[in-house]
This record gives sequence, C-alpha cells and structure tokens, in this order.
Amino acid sequence: MDYAPCLTQVTPAPLAVISARVAPDHVGRVVFAALDRVHAALRAGAHGRLGEDVVLCEPSDDGMLDLRIGVRLERPFAGMGKVAAWATPGGEAVHVTHTGAYSQRAAAHAAARAVAERLGRGLTGVYWEVHGAYACGARPIEVYHEVEPAHG
Repeated sequence: MDYAPCLTQVTPAPLAVISARVAPDHVGRVVFAALDRVHAALRAGAHGRLGEDVVLCEPSDDGMLDLRIGVRLERPFAGMGKVAAWATPGGEAVHVTHTGAYSQRAAAHAAARAVAERLGRGLTGVYWEVHGAYACGARPIEVYHEVEPAHG
C-alpha cells in the first residue's frame, strides 16, 4: 500500500477512555473489551455526538504498552466509574491514513516513523489510531505519531 504521511499540527480531542497496561500480543482482546465497556457507559448519558474509536499507546521500557482505549467526544468528559476523561496529544504529529486490512496497519506506523526520520524529527513514542466508520467494506484508520518539539 502506498502511504502519504505528513507532518501536521493536531489539536487535543476529548476522549472517554479505559486505561490498560498490556503485553503487545494481548492488545486486540483488551481493546475490543474496553471499547465495549466505554460505549456501554456512554450510552447511559448525554455526552453529545460520539466520535470515532481511539486507541492511544505509550510504550514503556519493559515491553508493555500503556493504552488509553475509548471514544472521541465533542466536549470534555467528566468521567464515569472506570471510564475516565483523557485527550489526544496536541502539537506536531506525523499523520498517515491506512485503508487496508486491520492486520496490515503496522505498515502505516512504519511509514510514519520513516517520514519523521527523513525529516530529522524525533518521535516521543506516543502514538494513536483513530478508527473511522466502515464504508464499502473498509474502515480507515488514521495513524498519528507524536513528534518531539523542534529545537530552534
């Protein structure tokens, strides 16, 4: 798949999330269960229009992944039980859109990292995926990798 990653300015977006610390090989199971719980909690209140599903990841030195799994909202969320308020990062990020199979989205992450390297920009290690609505049998995934501030 051909990607066109670009450096972009992102604005923080409010989220309703469940946090999880998981091994990389357990991500899928944990993400789907957490999304079910977040959606159930949000159905119980008036939180405005619900946006896309979001998975934000902060890798750690021990090989585990710290995840924030949830839903983008129109306005800040006060929290509800285990579903907490969070936001996507703001600032510069490398962005790429993946429209292929979910299992092949690692190529989009690799393309984002390669662009940052080519531009001489460091990445913080924080990245997130925004999962769009299904259309014509595909679900686009917007991939973002947070860029370290430029040193001027």
